Amino acid sequence: MQNPKDKKIVSRYFTIIILMAMVGIIILLKAMSVMIFERNYWKEVTERSVVDSVAIAPKRGNILSDDGQLMASSVPQYTLFMDFRVSDSDESRRIKAQHRRDSLLDVHETEICEGLHRILPDKSVEEFRQTFRKGRAQKSRYWKLYPRRVSYAQYKEIKKLPVLCESSNSGGFFTESNIERKKIFGSLARRTLGDVYAKVDSAKNGIELAYDDYLRGEPGWGHKKRAGKQDVTIVDKPAVDGYDVKTTLNVEIQDIAEKALLDVLHKQNEQYKGDARTGVVIVMEVATGDIKAMVNMNRLESGAYYETKNNALTDILEPGSTFKTASLLVALDDKKISITDSVDANRGLYKFGSATMRDHNWNKASAYGVLSVPQVLMYSSNVGTARLIDENYSKEPEKFVEGLHRMGLATHFPLLPGTGKPVIRKPNAKRTNWSRTALPWMSIGYETQIAPINIVSFYNAIANNGKFMKPRLVTAILEDGRVVEEFEPEVVIDKIASQQALDDITKMLTMVVNEPTGLGRQAKSENFLVAGKTGTAQIASGGQLKGGGHQLSFCGFFPADAPKYTCIVSIQTRGGLISGGGVAGVVFGEIAKRVMARDDKREISELVDSTAIFIPKVAKGNIADARYVLDELDIRHEWGADVPYREGKPVWGNAESRTSDVLLSDIPFDSSEGKVPNVKGLGAKDALYLLEACGLKVNISGKGKVYSQSIPHGNAVRKGQTIYLKLK
Repeated sequence: MQNPKDKKIVSRYFTIIILMAMVGIIILLKAMSVMIFERNYWKEVTERSVVDSVAIAPKRGNILSDDGQLMASSVPQYTLFMDFRVSDSDESRRIKAQHRRDSLLDVHETEICEGLHRILPDKSVEEFRQTFRKGRAQKSRYWKLYPRRVSYAQYKEIKKLPVLCESSNSGGFFTESNIERKKIFGSLARRTLGDVYAKVDSAKNGIELAYDDYLRGEPGWGHKKRAGKQDVTIVDKPAVDGYDVKTTLNVEIQDIAEKALLDVLHKQNEQYKGDARTGVVIVMEVATGDIKAMVNMNRLESGAYYETKNNALTDILEPGSTFKTASLLVALDDKKISITDSVDANRGLYKFGSATMRDHNWNKASAYGVLSVPQVLMYSSNVGTARLIDENYSKEPEKFVEGLHRMGLATHFPLLPGTGKPVIRKPNAKRTNWSRTALPWMSIGYETQIAPINIVSFYNAIANNGKFMKPRLVTAILEDGRVVEEFEPEVVIDKIASQQALDDITKMLTMVVNEPTGLGRQAKSENFLVAGKTGTAQIASGGQLKGGGHQLSFCGFFPADAPKYTCIVSIQTRGGLISGGGVAGVVFGEIAKRVMARDDKREISELVDSTAIFIPKVAKGNIADARYVLDELDIRHEWGADVPYREGKPVWGNAESRTSDVLLSDIPFDSSEGKVPNVKGLGAKDALYLLEACGLKVNISGKGKVYSQSIPHGNAVRKGQTIYLKLK
């Protein structure tokens, strides 16, 4: 027989099991309800879930020009979306809110579309209307209103439009924001400034990469918290914005250099049928070594030029004849040669070991014979330069190479990531790495690899009286305009050569440009003195010089008697005009002229000729008004009209500007005569006055002065008749 206590225990367990089963059924039913009836609502909640911890990105610092103008900056960009469906767990509330949103869109659709067209005019009102209607028909939750991102200013204007001005929950309008890196002057100095990846804290190249530690800033973090129907971000650690980087680049000089280079690159391709692949310009300030402009143009397959690579810093190539200046300066400084010496160029052909060197005109009647040292540089004689160096250094080539190193040509300046190191090799102790041809070919710019930045820095040292300045691209790091860190001009070598050698080489470089037979005469200016040297070098391809094209260059400084700027132009081309002076020298000359014109700012008083008498050009018409103005300006004039002058009473006539005064003479006109007057040459106001005084209606087209009238002067006036005037 079962114990009563056991019966109670069994009944209790049974009750608990029933209760648990009921709870389980309730949970199951609720889960089914959520999955079936509330599925869409909770899916939306999931899509808009609150993040417990969020990163707060810092604002990337700006890159500034030498005078503080913005060159690169981070700006917010917005993608516009519309949610055409209202979300609410309460179905009755959702239906009511949906009806309100649809009604508002119906009422304000035209106003919204017209407003969007006004702010974003590349898309018509009708196109915006179709976009809205298509999104509404699909009941889209994530409908893009505009294909491109808009600026903050445009976004603020859009937020003023009906419906779109409401919160996203109420009106349905919302945006996604991205921070984009913008170059304020478009492609100007693009490759020097550098680029960043989609994430603004990930720099690619240029100044953006070199100074990324300063520009990037430090991210912060926070968390989101629900406040009513919106999520707000609570900042736990604020982000620290990046510093600004102030460069040495000058926007005007950069623009001048870019335009001058592009003009000649296109001319080389179109007029001379060449293939100019790459063009480089560097403009450097003599006293500081500041880079005022750095242009790098690379030809794309489309034929357009674009800055894709910083060739000014990375192209380690044989420089060609611009290197002859360094060779002769070493010899002058070592007192191996003097400016009064001469050398036989042997009609442009000379054998060094088993190899024959040629001048550019070796096969012409103009081939060079005996040349003075200045003429060797003026005519860019390969044979003359090589013989001077070989005859003085063949027994001790290391001394010549040491001279090149002494003058800073082998110095590496890692201005930006990827800057190439110059290669000027030295002979080893036993000269096992040194051939019979190494020295003569090195002297004319082969057997060495040097980037344009190194060549221009060397010439800048000559212009700076021997003081070799380190090239400088950034002057300061700023925080809200306050200097955090400053980079002063840095002297690399106090004096690259003796004063006598520097004076001699400067004189020779001036002759290259200013003598009628100098190969650099295309860079000459009539207003100031230019000094420089041309360069034409074959570019090796596959270990051979043939087929690689040519590097055409010109490097110099201006004004030569008081140097302010040093500039190098280097162009790599296949075919076309193969002349350093005729191609690169032309670019240099144009840059020099425009930069000097920019710097030549004088007071107005300096430009006024105190002995000159200013006589303005006075138009025909109401000469009484003209006389009043001339009186006020105290300009001499003669009243030659038969009608006496009375202030405020019109007198129609001609004005003749003479050497020292203006003659004012009248044209007899009486509206009561009933004849159409001649109004050719009059302004619209005067012509209108005269013709309406006769009783004519006037129809005017164009602007300027009357050059034709439909009714010839002298014809009888018919009251109310229309006369057509054309102005230009």
